[in-house]
Amino acid sequence: MRNIATDAFSQVKGIWARLDGGQRLVVGAVLAATVAGLGAIVWFAGQPSYEIAYTVKSGDDIEAVQQALQGAGVSWKEDPSGRAFLVERSQKGAAAMAIAKAGLSGAETVNVGGGMSLIEDAATKQWKLDAASRAAVAAAIQNLEGVQSVTVTASVPRRQSAFRDRDSEQRPTATVVLKLRPGASFQSIASVASSLAASQLLVPRQNIEVASSTGSQHYRYDPDREAGGGTSDFLALERGMSEERARLAQDRLDQLWPGKTSVSVRIELDPAWEIRSEKVVPTEALVKSEKTKKDETKPGANKDGDPTGGTSKNEDKTREFVTEIGERKSGKLRQDIKLMTVALAYDKSLVTGDFKPEDLIRTVKAMVGWDDTRDKPESFSTLVTEFAPPQEMEEVGGPGLAEIALQWGPTIGQVVGVLVVVMFLRGLFKRSARSSAAAAESPAQLAKADAALDSLSPEEQQKIMRREIERSIASDPASLAKLLETWLVEQKA
Repeated sequence: MRNIATDAFSQVKGIWARLDGGQRLVVGAVLAATVAGLGAIVWFAGQPSYEIAYTVKSGDDIEAVQQALQGAGVSWKEDPSGRAFLVERSQKGAAAMAIAKAGLSGAETVNVGGGMSLIEDAATKQWKLDAASRAAVAAAIQNLEGVQSVTVTASVPRRQSAFRDRDSEQRPTATVVLKLRPGASFQSIASVASSLAASQLLVPRQNIEVASSTGSQHYRYDPDREAGGGTSDFLALERGMSEERARLAQDRLDQLWPGKTSVSVRIELDPAWEIRSEKVVPTEALVKSEKTKKDETKPGANKDGDPTGGTSKNEDKTREFVTEIGERKSGKLRQDIKLMTVALAYDKSLVTGDFKPEDLIRTVKAMVGWDDTRDKPESFSTLVTEFAPPQEMEEVGGPGLAEIALQWGPTIGQVVGVLVVVMFLRGLFKRSARSSAAAAESPAQLAKADAALDSLSPEEQQKIMRREIERSIASDPASLAKLLETWLVEQKA
């Protein structure tokens, strides 16, 4: 085994000795990069794996969980969001036991049907079912985009009444508290959270209140508002219809007279909004079901024992008729326009030639949907004025040289650096190849070159020697000093 290691070391040492300076630099850089990569892989593989041991529900839980984990000797760290405690996978069981001893519930879901005994009373089972329902609602709301944390509480009456109970304390209620991330819309998320809670807890949406964690915002479902009767929705509908009709009319006028007209429309809707539901009663009797009952009656005997008559058969029919065949809803699909106000302004330059203001007014009325039977004549106003000439848009120049340099400078620098390194390595390999080729010349070739030099005349030999000296000095200036030193030594000898 020792001989094998010695031979391998000798071979590596021989290979290293045959390399020149450039090749040793490249081999050393590759080996250093390889060792660094292997070290990084080993370090990453040795890092501990963390898992969630407890999810924080309130600020009071943080100190209690920290004390419980410290008492059990379990190390922990916080997750990036700051909402959970992370422990190593091997210590998760000890952490769960310590948190349970502290009287805190971890991130586990409620176990429905479990318990210390096989037989439980109805109240315990109902409590576990309610807890499971609340946990399911909280998990569903937690998955909504923009929700950071959620708390759900509910109260469902246990007594069922055959008649409508108007007592407020008997109505099922629920409250959802939301903590949203910055920039999230409270109204839209609260509406979805109210629907999720109603479907899971079986509580009417009117009895569910959604509030923000700071208490500054509240939401409660209102059927009239959802149907379009809300003040904000009603005003938004008016504003949207007014802007849309004004925009369409302005686009048409700009096609005819660009920059010469201006139109404004204001629509006032009828706030009356009702939808009636009524049962549809059949116009004729419709049999829903029919039951027939048949029996026989035998006659009695007289005192002599002779019957007085034959057997009689009775038949009784019971019919159930249809009382209603459906439900009909009638009402308005949208609000009616109560009043429209239009303001039209046009330039003085249009009042020339065959132009008639009456034609322009009729055209605008047709564009915006004016109704002479509904709208008042004084609600349409016109103004003849002088429009300012349209301003020419300034040409926005492109970015300057400094901005381009700042934007593309780092990228170009990286590319140039890579090219320089590649050219440097290429020069090293070429230099090593030339030195290897020069060293590979055989003694026979050198002897042949000396014989060819001796066959030349002295003048030609001097020219060749002068040319070689100039070439060597041009390629290596230090060789001139070595040549002079050698010449002086020979002269002294």
